[in-house]
Amino acid sequence: MKMEQDKDLSDKPIKLKNNRPLLVVIILLLLIIIWLLIKPPVPLLPKPPLHHHEPKIERPHKQRVITGTVIRYKNNPHLDINALELKTEKAGLITIDFRPHTAAWVIKIGALGDLVTVTYGLNPSDEVVGYQLIAIKNDRKGVSQILDDLPPPPDVPDHQTEKFKLEEPVLITDHYGGVVALKKDDLLFHFKPGLVDDIAPLIKKSDTFYLVAVRRQDDQGFININHDKVYIVLSITIDNKTFLVR
Repeated sequence: MKMEQDKDLSDKPIKLKNNRPLLVVIILLLLIIIWLLIKPPVPLLPKPPLHHHEPKIERPHKQRVITGTVIRYKNNPHLDINALELKTEKAGLITIDFRPHTAAWVIKIGALGDLVTVTYGLNPSDEVVGYQLIAIKNDRKGVSQILDDLPPPPDVPDHQTEKFKLEEPVLITDHYGGVVALKKDDLLFHFKPGLVDDIAPLIKKSDTFYLVAVRRQDDQGFININHDKVYIVLSITIDNKTFLVR
């Protein structure tokens, strides 16, 4: 009897458990993975401009107007005139700076002894508070000039280069010991600020130099305090080593 029961059990077909929901889930997951792999990448939006549409905000500076007599002109370490000294009734003696390439216009309007009215702004730095010339007017002649209307000079004059050999020239430095020029007789060889800082020690200990330079024309607005012929140095050779400085 028992054997017949076992036989009956073995002859019955085995019913598999319904796996349709699991199969559907697997298919859906596969479809999602395939979609993620083949979908086009999302384009990155360009970064917004850094406030190019907004006007540039400048530091506010006070402008003042004062009348006085031109007493003298001062120069920078490059020996270019870049400041005037006025004798005024209200403020006594004051010195007002201006950009060197505007010197010819400033002196033309305000010669020594002339009564002028100047507009200037405060130009504070970490060390001192300086005055920057904005405009100048000759009270007797009535002529005037706004300095911002004057174009800046070219970095390098568009003229033919010349070669020089300098032996024992005068070394000209600024207030911090930086090399700004070499002077020989009535020739001044001008280095742009900062371009020879790396070779300044080599220049200071040498006494012979080979230069390639171009003449700075007088009509650019600069005025050398000694009326030297000024050259802009393009390259300097020391001990057979050539350095481009422009």
